[in-house]
Amino acid sequence: MTTTTYPIFETERLILRQITNEDVSFLFEHYTSREVLQYFGMSPISSKEVAEKMVDNFEKQFEVGGPMRWAIVDKSSDKMMGTCGFHGIAKSYKRCEIGYDLHPDYWGNGIMGEALKPLITYLFIDREMNRIGAVIVPNNQASSRVVEKLGFRREGLLREYILQEDTMYDAYMYSMLKKEWLD
Repeated sequence: MTTTTYPIFETERLILRQITNEDVSFLFEHYTSREVLQYFGMSPISSKEVAEKMVDNFEKQFEVGGPMRWAIVDKSSDKMMGTCGFHGIAKSYKRCEIGYDLHPDYWGNGIMGEALKPLITYLFIDREMNRIGAVIVPNNQASSRVVEKLGFRREGLLREYILQEDTMYDAYMYSMLKKEWLD
């Protein structure tokens, strides 16, 4: 399924919208923060030009029906707080993985759980996925709590699954099935 307009989601406190070139400064600061990236599985980006390329890549992927990433924006202040989206799409198997990140100023306030609810519904209903996965390093207990509260189940440990700055890390595999979300 290829969508022609980027879906916008609205919750009680948040707006999830397409990431644009106006977000480059946020992305650069966000993806150079060791605190943000400590469990992310990527090294800090090197320049604002890299952030611009990320935005271009998000747009290109969207145009071909591939992975999508949304800006998570505080409704009351219109400030970007983080991102969320999906990747690892296996269309023939009706599955994908979600990924997300949040600026530390907003940690512990239920923001990510609130942001992921419309994304999960979109994936199951509009993108017709049957399974959504989440890969989380064991030390990221807050992220594990987010998906567990949403109903994801921990399936097992993926040994040395993530490479970040020349170090291999284990990761938990979580999943949710469409029938579990819609019940």
